[in-house]
Order: sequence, then C-alpha cells, then structure tokens
Amino acid sequence: MINADPGTPGHPGRDGPHVGLILALTIRGLSVGNYPDMTRVAQTAESHGFDSVWLCDHFLTLSPDDYVRDAGITDDANGDAPAAQGPSSIPLLECWTALSALSRDTTSLRLGTSVLCNSYRYPAVLAKMAATLDVISGGRVDLGLGAGWFQQEFEAYGIPFPSTGDRVSALAESLQVMRSVWTEANPRFSGDFYTIDGAICDPPPVQKPHPPLWIGGEGLRVNRIAVRHANGVNVRWWPAEKCAERRALLDRECEAIDRDPSTLELSVTTLLAPTASPTVQQQLRARFKSIPESGLITGSADACLERIREYQAAGVNHFLFTIPDVADSDYLDVVGEQILPHLDTSRAPSPA
Repeated sequence: MINADPGTPGHPGRDGPHVGLILALTIRGLSVGNYPDMTRVAQTAESHGFDSVWLCDHFLTLSPDDYVRDAGITDDANGDAPAAQGPSSIPLLECWTALSALSRDTTSLRLGTSVLCNSYRYPAVLAKMAATLDVISGGRVDLGLGAGWFQQEFEAYGIPFPSTGDRVSALAESLQVMRSVWTEANPRFSGDFYTIDGAICDPPPVQKPHPPLWIGGEGLRVNRIAVRHANGVNVRWWPAEKCAERRALLDRECEAIDRDPSTLELSVTTLLAPTASPTVQQQLRARFKSIPESGLITGSADACLERIREYQAAGVNHFLFTIPDVADSDYLDVVGEQILPHLDTSRAPSPA
C-alpha cells in the first residue's frame, strides 16, 4: 500500500477543519510587507484560534495583469484573464527568514509555505532547512512545494527556467529526495535531476516521520505526483463544486495505487472578507478582479459560514484564507469572533 507518511496532516487546536491565514501573496492588498505588522497579525490570528500562518515564496511582483497571465488564472470559459490595474511592486519578505522569525514570536501556530518554488533550492538543502525550522519551532512546519511558474522572477534572479515538463518532473524527484533525507540514516537517491549520496539530516525533524508535504497546483500530473509522494494538495480560488470533482478524482487515483484516500488531504485557498455591506462587497470584487469570483468568500458572517460549509461538504477540510488589508482592517477580528467559533465540525471529513 502506498502511504505518503505521515498520513493526513493534523488539525491541532480543535476538532474539525484546519484554518490557516496567508500572510503574503503577490497581490496588492493581500500581503503584509513589514515584520512588525506580520508579527502582530500572526499573534492576533493565534489568539483567535487560527491553526496556521503561510507565506508565499516570491521575491518580486508584477502588475496584476501580468500576474493573472503568468499564473494561469482565468475568469471565464474562454480562458481570458480579467483586466486589472495598479502598481507593479509590493514589499515581500523572504519566506524562510520570516517564518523562522515567526517561530519565535508565536507559540502554537503551524508555519507553512504556500508554496515554495522547487527550482529555487536544491531539495536536500531544503530538507535540511525545513528540519532545522521544525526543531526550532517544536514541530510546527508544513512544507508546501510547487513546480514554479513565475518566468520573469526566474530571469530577474538569474535562475534557469526549464520547460513545464521538466519542472514538474523535478518536483516529483524533490519530494522523494526530501523524504529520504528526513527518514533514512544514510540517504541516497539518483534521478534525472537530483542525486544525493549520504545527505544526512542531523538533527532530524521533530515531526515523525517527517513534516507534512503539500503540493500546490491544479494540474492533473502535479496532483498525481502528490498522490504518490505527498500528504496534501492545495488548489486556489476554486468553487466547492470543482473541489468535489477533484476530491473524487484524488480518491480514485489513491485507490488505483492501493493508497488510503483519507491519507491525502485537499486544501483550498480563498479570499475571505466578511462584510454585510453590498457596496463593500462590490468594491472587493472590483479591487480583486485578478481573482476569479469563485475564489472570493464575502457577505455577512453567516453567509461566509455557509460558503465554508459547502467546501466541507465537498471534501475540503483544510482552508488557507487570505484576508484583504489584514494588518489594517477589522476583517481578522470578525473572522475570529464570528466565524471560527461557529464552524460546523460535523461536516468535516474524518482525518486518518
């Protein structure tokens, strides 16, 4: 039986769905650009009962139009990217450095990467970095990894940009390398992209057998790699119906290789902005046109809860919410006080 240890990523803090807060995306209004604000927001999220915080792995940003084109985000059946306007540059703290600092400024929040670009670090070195942070944080790391897509960023930093096929194949090898480094006394691996010979990881991760591995991406090939080598899959901006279809596909793929489907979790990234004002809701949709409307959860707290329950019924038990202007608005407090305490745990799939 295939089992990508350690099974379904846990849900510390309470029964039911895991709720994470994204602190940085490459979209203006959805990123905390300085560390004092990031610390304050993370600590507030922790006090409200969020389970985790997550950072993206980017060094620069482009205009919203370039973002939706390069990320492959579309808003209609024709595949046309929605128009968006605005400045092209926002401050972004480097992911690993900021998470390491947050590990000392928080106590219970899990620390996640949504998601690391596989091409930016060799997998054996990445495994050592993650193990170190897992030790420092007392076992709170969730490692999300993707094949990478931001060609302009690759070129700006002098990083080779292979074909899509090669980037995805290298991602599959990286997952195997990292698990080997984390779990074997004398890890060895030889593939088309990576080779290690005795890449010992001492001290090893606190989490046994290793920190949860998440794969970010919507492509079928990437998801099938997750079925063989990861603990969870994260998709962005999808409606509940599409998540239900992907959950069913993942279940079939798991069964085809004799893996228990409950050991592979499906996570969704959405924008969450509870407001009962129709005017503010309309402004949010206009402001974040680079995100498909299906990826926005807005309305009253009760309306937002109902949308979240639809995802739970679709087989999603892990949520990564990005909140507009989270350092300056009251949305985070509204979520913590009016949504998190009322999540319907009865609809959540049982973890393995």
